Amino acid sequence: MIKSIEKILKDAGKLALSFTNNAKGIQKQDRSLVSEADFEVEKFILSCLKISFPNDNVIGEEFGSGESQPQRQPRLWAVDPIDGTNPFLNGLPTWGVSIGVMENGKPIAGGFYMPVVDEMFLALAGEGATKNGKILPELKDMEITNQTVMLGPSSRKRFYKLDYPGKSVAYGSASAHVAYAATGGAIAALVDRPQIWDILGPLAVLQEVGGGAFHPDGHSLDLRNLANGEKAEGPVFFGLKENAEKIFPMIEVYPRPKP
Repeated sequence: MIKSIEKILKDAGKLALSFTNNAKGIQKQDRSLVSEADFEVEKFILSCLKISFPNDNVIGEEFGSGESQPQRQPRLWAVDPIDGTNPFLNGLPTWGVSIGVMENGKPIAGGFYMPVVDEMFLALAGEGATKNGKILPELKDMEITNQTVMLGPSSRKRFYKLDYPGKSVAYGSASAHVAYAATGGAIAALVDRPQIWDILGPLAVLQEVGGGAFHPDGHSLDLRNLANGEKAEGPVFFGLKENAEKIFPMIEVYPRPKP
């Protein structure tokens, strides 16, 4: 399974790169950006998964579950063809392709590939996680200083107040944030209302180094609630729980108007 994921990610990344010279984006209804590359890369990934795992369900950011097969076993694949479309369209390297699979609400394998910088994150449950083939070590307890990095969305000021004394960094890709949190380069990644395709691939990696996904009140994110493409309620912290717990008291979530 992990070899299939790696090959599909590599090939999908190469396909995405072929669109970079003339990439143009349009706004979707939710005001996020999408490009022709998003659609073509997702179609490619879905076709690959259909061949290799014909009995599994698949959900993608652009086509939803329209390409999924009747569920014959409790596995769900989640695909984000280009996570970080804004950086992609603007010639920045912080975007990538994300593929993950879960069973009974738990990640069992996944990966995230950033083609421009050629960084590949992969994991298989119980077998550890790698970055470019090198084993990632278990995450460790970190202290917060004025130089401690936390990854988060640039739009966070509209949704919550975060009184964090360290360095806040935004790369424009939730998947990249979760993947880099798995390396221990940041104390945590904060993702606002993630959807399953944003996080499942890199969350499989994070899980294998001892991390997880947590709401600000401390309870774990239930991936089963996101299986149909719904957004998670409010912001979610990704990292070692002991580290995320240090940030919980620093966040004040603003109430959102009902649609």
